[in-house]
Amino acid sequence: MKINIVGVAPPYRGGIALHNAFLFKYLSKKHEVIFYNFLRQYPNLLFPGKTQFTNKSSLIIPSKRIIDSINPFTWHKTSNLIINNNPDLVIFRTWNVFFCLMFGYIAKKIKKRSSIKTLVICDNILPHERTVFDKILMKSFLKKMDFHIVQSSIVEQELLNLLPNAIYKKLFHPIYDNFGSIQDKVKMKKKKSIKTKYVILYAGLVRSYKGFDILIQSIKHIKKKLDDFLVLAIGESYEDPKKYNSLVEKEGVSEFFFWENRYVPDDEIKEYFSICDVVALPYKTASQSGIIPIAYHFEKPVVVTSVGGLPEMVKNNKTGIVIEPNNPKVLGDVIAKNLKNDNFIKMSNNVKKFKKQFSWENFVRGIESLIKI
Repeated sequence: MKINIVGVAPPYRGGIALHNAFLFKYLSKKHEVIFYNFLRQYPNLLFPGKTQFTNKSSLIIPSKRIIDSINPFTWHKTSNLIINNNPDLVIFRTWNVFFCLMFGYIAKKIKKRSSIKTLVICDNILPHERTVFDKILMKSFLKKMDFHIVQSSIVEQELLNLLPNAIYKKLFHPIYDNFGSIQDKVKMKKKKSIKTKYVILYAGLVRSYKGFDILIQSIKHIKKKLDDFLVLAIGESYEDPKKYNSLVEKEGVSEFFFWENRYVPDDEIKEYFSICDVVALPYKTASQSGIIPIAYHFEKPVVVTSVGGLPEMVKNNKTGIVIEPNNPKVLGDVIAKNLKNDNFIKMSNNVKKFKKQFSWENFVRGIESLIKI
């Protein structure tokens, strides 16, 4: 089958780009695949981070970099290229309403001039910070799709609220295998100059909905029961970092907290996940998270909040613990208790078995069954 994918992939950084690269890799094992990538994803004025690119991606795929998000002539060109290629299926993604107009234009032209089927993988449908136009733009785009893939129940419900008759399938976020193997914990701690017995890891972008402040506030509760630990955070802040640094000082927990405020490239990920005992995701809202699959790859348990699709990827008290959101005391108490009684070590053994169901082969088969190949 001929498949065209329209979206973002390396050299752009981030979870969506990586997911698309893996999708291309595994679809290409059975199908003929072409990827249409961005020439410009976001105008620099609209991008909150330091750079949109990485020169250290662990998975580079061949792609045609022709799409400019603010240049409709490139949308027209992409549509024509796809129509001329005449694939059986075009796969889009939706993770930000900003792209709905562009993707919608490309899809509309394809549908108008061909019988090519369209499918969208829905990472997010409604954004965490919403405007009055979000539903209108998103619904208009989703209506142009023949098939839909969701990766959590909350996104499933958002889809059905907008399109009650949507033809869709729910497939869980697969596990990445590009970050290398688990490293020796003692050696990695020495490399990072970490001397504490326990390490709690926060990984990923720092944004208000991810509960970074809740994690910082939980430290005072952890230290009531433990004194030999470090909360290690890795990830670039998309907000003013001063508010979090000030909170650390206010809480008096600076000796228990260390934050590398930067984008961590793929080849360094294994060092941090090998060091930690547990990965904390204290999100206030969520659809799903790409951090859980990374944690599972390194056989690390997670502590997640009961928001969005996070609990769906956790076998409670087996591969991690699900707690209520916005509660620093509960977060701190749960982490401290399960570190002290070595319960997270037991959970790591469970993760080894549990993670096998989140394979890319299953994800591809799910797409194929939806479109009835």
